[in-house]
Amino acid sequence: MAIDGLGSGMVSTPATAPTPASLSSSASKGPLALRPDEHAGTPLLEPSVLLAQYQRASHRLFMFDYDGTLTPIVQDPAAAIPTDEIRDTIRRLASDTRNTVWIISGRDQVFLDRWMGDIPQLGLSAEHGSFVREPRSSQWRNLAEQADMGWQTEVLDVFEKYTKQTKGSFIEKKRIAVTWHYRSADPDLGAAQAQKCRQSLEQNLDQRWEVDVMSGKANLEVRPSFISKGEIAKRLVEPQAQQEQTKNPPGLVLCMGDDFTDEDMFRALHSSTAAEVVPKENIFTVTIGDSSKVTAADWHLPEPADVIRAIRLLAYDGQI
Repeated sequence: MAIDGLGSGMVSTPATAPTPASLSSSASKGPLALRPDEHAGTPLLEPSVLLAQYQRASHRLFMFDYDGTLTPIVQDPAAAIPTDEIRDTIRRLASDTRNTVWIISGRDQVFLDRWMGDIPQLGLSAEHGSFVREPRSSQWRNLAEQADMGWQTEVLDVFEKYTKQTKGSFIEKKRIAVTWHYRSADPDLGAAQAQKCRQSLEQNLDQRWEVDVMSGKANLEVRPSFISKGEIAKRLVEPQAQQEQTKNPPGLVLCMGDDFTDEDMFRALHSSTAAEVVPKENIFTVTIGDSSKVTAADWHLPEPADVIRAIRLLAYDGQI
């Protein structure tokens, strides 16, 4: 399934969007407030319900985040490598011709190629939608190649200042995004410094560059505003739905993720025109974490181990 070029806008949420919710997909400036599509108290996804839908569907679309979804969050991001069980599950799921499987991650191309790139049927999206590698292709496409990256120098200057002031923090410069990690720093100091750093970035960048400052799990990331996982999800679902609307719309769309960048995917699935074609009950948006978190997802699973158990059940068609 090919992805068309990205536009310059972000996915918007219509007033009629379904009830589930989210953290803001871009820089949230001020206290957290619920959007019209947000809620807390998300029901637990029962694998048996998912399996029944999977078995009824003649074709299925899967979208998985990586860190915090397929693998646990760890102190050293480089150590979050997929286990043999994870790789076997994804490989088996992707090898079924009725399935289209994508990993849509904040990771860079090098990491995804190294650990998941040998699964030919698997689609990959790196840096939160900046790059895509279609299933059965070895070529990556840069969806932000026309964007002005002049902002990166300014961001690096700010991040370097806070890295010097925050022991244990470090900078990750990807091809498009720039990320400041403070997971290994003192938690209180890291959080306080991150707040100051974010304020500095927003004051200096917001009026001159079309970028978003994103607060993640013990990190800050800056990337172009038009780039998001939601745009990838939207472009995966809508062409399939439109192509099949007179025949057989997707019998299952499963999207799983754990943080605010994945909320863009959940919102896109609920707000896209695909919702007019794909029955709502066929779309499963699943956040990873506690049921009380604010999210746009319809369901939750507590941790990555539950994700692997659930999708492994599908990959083996219930025979485990």
